[in-house]
This record gives sequence, structure tokens and C-alpha cells, in this order.
Amino acid sequence: MRMGSITVQELIQQAMNQYVSSDAQILSIESNPIGMGSQAVELLRHHIEFLSNGEKKDISLITKKATFIERTTLSRLFSQGVNVPFSLSNEPHTEDRSLICIQDVDYQTDYNHLDIDLLQNKELRALAYIHGMNMGSKKELPWIPTVDRNHIIDMMEKRWRPSWNAAIESLAFIEEFGLPTISKIEAVASSIVDDLEVLMRDEHTHTMIHNDLNPGNVLVHNNEDVYFIDWEEARYGSLFFDIPLRCSHLRQVEIYREALSSHGYNIPQGQFEKYFSLASRYLGIRYMSWNLGVWEQHPYAKDDLKKYMKMVTQPLFS
Repeated sequence: MRMGSITVQELIQQAMNQYVSSDAQILSIESNPIGMGSQAVELLRHHIEFLSNGEKKDISLITKKATFIERTTLSRLFSQGVNVPFSLSNEPHTEDRSLICIQDVDYQTDYNHLDIDLLQNKELRALAYIHGMNMGSKKELPWIPTVDRNHIIDMMEKRWRPSWNAAIESLAFIEEFGLPTISKIEAVASSIVDDLEVLMRDEHTHTMIHNDLNPGNVLVHNNEDVYFIDWEEARYGSLFFDIPLRCSHLRQVEIYREALSSHGYNIPQGQFEKYFSLASRYLGIRYMSWNLGVWEQHPYAKDDLKKYMKMVTQPLFS
């Protein structure tokens, strides 16, 4: 299979020689599609058998056509020692989508036997490390968009509003979630763009953010560590646009804050609570979009919708 100036197998071979073993010799590759990414980009998983130092081994890698933002973000973060998969691009400098080979970080993970509390703690420290390493680095990141007013409006009006308007016309939806909750969400949505101006203006909290930390983008590697994947939505903006999705109780917030303070960034308690609550309300609205259309068909979608509604109406610091 050829994509551009290099075949998939050639790119896989280069990635393995760079990141796995310099003497790796591919014996076989079994490739299978694993669905579409968030931007309808085909993902392929490759199970590879190879020889290294005379020993037969196997590994799993993923290929996709990645944006310049994702490719460059992964490269920068990996060089900083961040918990992201290793990656290699066939055309690293093109601004168009180009083929990238990425570590398949959780193909050997047993999700039925994990120390969830330990992993959540590691995740929050890893996220604080990303934020701390890139705080105030806007001049170093001219290629990454900022979270500005237009970005928030797009999330609200293009992703959320159509699904919401359709949902509130359903009697079943109204009976399930209640008019008081629906009214609260409407009230928050009507002012959230203006309310978030304070986060967009406060550059003391601005850093590189993932901007799409749904559970599918946080994976467990080797049953013992947490990696962040899919950086297509990466932005430069307030760290608070990342953390509410990953903090469901106050102890998690404190773990994140302690880790961030170790990088020299101490945000006053009152300011932290205000910014967290504002971001939580916005993210709850943004991420309920898909669930609004399928909550009757999928029990987990209904549960997630309730979680996101609670983020809007009862954030941790409400």
C-alpha cells in the first residue's frame, strides 16, 4: 500500500527501527481497519511480527492520515517526555494531512484488571505535566490555534445547539430529564460564551491543551500508565478547558493542583474554583451533543448525558 512518497510498510519499518529496535526485521504484517476517527479519518491497526536480536517478537502499530497540528503536537510532547504514543510521519512539514505511524499503546492492556485509583492519579499528574511544561509558550507554538470566542461559538452553535433543539421537542426527553434541568441548561447556554471571556483573557492559565479529553482519548499502557492520544483538537488556551472532564471529585482536583504547583504554578483557590466551574458548565454542554441523539437507544449514553448535565447544573465548585 502506497500513500504519497512512501509505503505504509516502509513507514512502519522506519518507526520500528527508530523507536522499537534498530535491528528490527519485519516478518509479517496483518492490517485491519479499526473504524473512523473523530474527523472521519480511516484508522488501520497493524499487527507485526518481527525479528530483533535473533528473537521473534510482535507489536501493534496504527496508521492514519493526521493533521499538521496533531503530528507536530505529538512530536513536541514526546520530546518533552510526556505520556503520548511515539509517532513518525512520512511528510512531517506539509500542512496537509499526511500518513503517520503511531504506537498502539493499549493493545496488550487488560481493562478488567486495573488499579483505577492509581491510574487516575497518574493521569492527573501526567496532565499537569503537559500543562506545566507548555505554560506561557504561545510564541513557541505558532502552528496551534487558540481557544477564542469564535471557537467557543462554533462548539455551541454547530455541535450542541442542533442536537439540543431536536431533543427538547421530544416529550420522552422532557419527562426523563425534567423542565427544571432543561431550563437551567438553557440559561447557562445563553450566557456561557460571554462568561468564558475571563478564561480566554487570563493568559496566566494558558498552555497547550488537548481540548478533547473524552474517555476514548485516555488509554492505559501496559496496565500501569496512562497515555493521551488523538491530538487533532489541540489548542492553546486555558488549562481549565481540559481538567473538568478528568476530575469527577475534589480529591482528583487536589491531585492535579498539587502536581501543577510542583511546576511552579499556583492558582489561588477562589480563582481556581471560579474558572473550573465555568469550564465545567461549558464542557458539559459541549460533550452532551452526541448523547442527546442516542440516549434512548444506549443506556451508557443516557448515563453519560446525565453526567454532562450535572457538570452544567452542579459543577464541583457550585
